Amino acid sequence: MAFTPLSLGLEAGLRYASQNGGDRRRLGRVVRAHTADEVAAVLDGDVGEPDGVDDRVAYWSGFAHGVRRFLQDTASGPEPTTRNRSTPAT
Repeated sequence: MAFTPLSLGLEAGLRYASQNGGDRRRLGRVVRAHTADEVAAVLDGDVGEPDGVDDRVAYWSGFAHGVRRFLQDTASGPEPTTRNRSTPAT
């Protein structure tokens, strides 16, 4: 199975956030970044793109989404409510 730049970024972001979970301020800045360059700037050289990534925007977008997933999964407070997406909201 070939990995896409998006999926590689997603896994890298989740791994980075898991290893740096105590720095929630920085993780939040990654999630709030609007461009690939902003994500990379927040990380300040701590993480680089792997060789051979042909779509850096997709990679860094995936990275930010991986960090977001970590933050959602580890958020304190009430459990978020979910609904079946195929069921219309009432």
